Amino acid sequence: MPAHAAPPGARASAEAPIAEIESALHSLARWLKQARLHEFLLKQAGVDIDQAGLAVLYALRMADTDLRLTDLAERLRIDAPAVTRKAQQLQRLALISRARDADDARAARVQLTAHGRKVIDQFAIARRQWLTQVLAGWSGPDRCELARLLGQFTGDIRRHLAELEICPWGSPSSESDS
Repeated sequence: MPAHAAPPGARASAEAPIAEIESALHSLARWLKQARLHEFLLKQAGVDIDQAGLAVLYALRMADTDLRLTDLAERLRIDAPAVTRKAQQLQRLALISRARDADDARAARVQLTAHGRKVIDQFAIARRQWLTQVLAGWSGPDRCELARLLGQFTGDIRRHLAELEICPWGSPSSESDS
């Protein structure tokens, strides 16, 4: 066996944690998207809004400024007409306000209203309280380590997804390749 070759079974043991992570992420994504959890958190927060509406409110809260509808659509990774429809619904509920873009009269900008900020903040508090309950049996250092690793993991995912935006296949290509 060449000096640089992995011993038999080393590849399988190196891939085992990746398979476990993949399985855990799949389960986690399914569980966190469950309607029952969403309904529970809404009840705890004392608000009534669908998941798509929450996503818009959350994106605006994280931006901490008004956004063009096209920028909001890009952040949410959904098409502009869907964002426009959701924005109209949220505006009717007085959760966001909408105004013409000063630089481009054809475009609209949206921002959270005070009521919209209150709704997303109440939901965030309910979610934080739920996570506190979920992690109640964890030690402080374990919670800190989980936070550190999740932050590192999401940062790496964000960087890799940004690279895929440049070239969807993950490797450099020339214009003639497309």
